[in-house]
Amino acid sequence: MKADKIGFLILKYGIYSILVGLILIKLFGYSFEEMIHNYKAKREMEMIHYGGPVSEVNKHIAARNNKVEELNNLTSNLANKINTILYYTNDTTTIHSALIQANRKYSSNYTNPYQIGRNHIAESNKIIKYINEFEEKIDSLGFNIFINRGKGNEFLTNVFQNKLGSEIRIKNVNEQDSVNKYKVIELHYYPDRTKQRLIERIKEREVSWFAAVGSTPEKEIALLDEIQYSIAIFTEKELQEQKLEFHGIKSLLAPRLNLPKNSTFYFSCYNKKLDSLTFVKKTELFETMFLKKQPNIKGEIRSVKVILNQNKDSISTINNDGL
Repeated sequence: MKADKIGFLILKYGIYSILVGLILIKLFGYSFEEMIHNYKAKREMEMIHYGGPVSEVNKHIAARNNKVEELNNLTSNLANKINTILYYTNDTTTIHSALIQANRKYSSNYTNPYQIGRNHIAESNKIIKYINEFEEKIDSLGFNIFINRGKGNEFLTNVFQNKLGSEIRIKNVNEQDSVNKYKVIELHYYPDRTKQRLIERIKEREVSWFAAVGSTPEKEIALLDEIQYSIAIFTEKELQEQKLEFHGIKSLLAPRLNLPKNSTFYFSCYNKKLDSLTFVKKTELFETMFLKKQPNIKGEIRSVKVILNQNKDSISTINNDGL
């Protein structure tokens, strides 16, 4: 009797255990399938929005940021070494600093507000590759230095906003150049008499000419109201001999040896840092070379501190929760 009772209890609890097991399997089986589905859906969304799983994306972002920091440190050390630069100009705008950055194109962090996602892995790999390539050629590419004019000179507003930006590249310091190079930037409006003569020439052109260049007489005439600019980079030999050795299209883009009286100009040693006494002598040569027929145009030697131009190639890592 006792044995029968024990057997009944074992059977009873066995049945209960099987039923409970079946219920748990059903419940957990559904949850497990749901977990797999949610995991796959999350990974698909991360691939669309970030270019891969968040954990993998963050590894690439960290490597990218480390590479950008490495370049920033390299640039900052050079800025501290150079400290200040000299340039000669008749621009009266107050310049408080000059910006230095590696001689490479910086990526834009602009993202289309209507686009879906951003491939951070591919983007980070591209930036790392780009910086590595720069570092391999650093001696020849060097570093660019800009004077940042900001806003406040209406005369140059048009050209700086639409053509040159608010910054003028006044130097490119590098280790490869063995001889000094110089740079002059010249900007001016056309005088009324010159503009009227050019308008007459435009009106005389054939209709076929405008069709060939995709323009109209009205557009060509409107361009005459914009600031005209020219840039030349020349050697120590050319400065000493007071003659630009330019030919072809390069000669057309260079400033005239006698700058117009309404010019704004910038002159500097392009690839090296000169001490103040040496630079004074170079400005005297510049004056006799470019301003000999304009004695009333007077410039001033400016000294500005060089600081790091912070680029925006670094970005924040993505929250571990992802989407």
